[in-house]
Amino acid sequence: MPDRRTRTDQVSDAIARLTGRRTLRCPAPGCTFRIRYRAVTPDEARRLAALAHDHTHHGTKK
Repeated sequence: MPDRRTRTDQVSDAIARLTGRRTLRCPAPGCTFRIRYRAVTPDEARRLAALAHDHTHHGTKK
């Protein structure tokens, strides 16, 4: 399966990794939601990952 992120997103994520930040993205097709974080506790990182992967919490409201 090809990577659907744009080149701009890929470069932006690479720069974030170089500065010590992590990027989490929603896996839903077409969703542009992302979370970037640095220096959080493991519990907070798990909470952020759950939020990023649960499209119902940040998806478009109908």
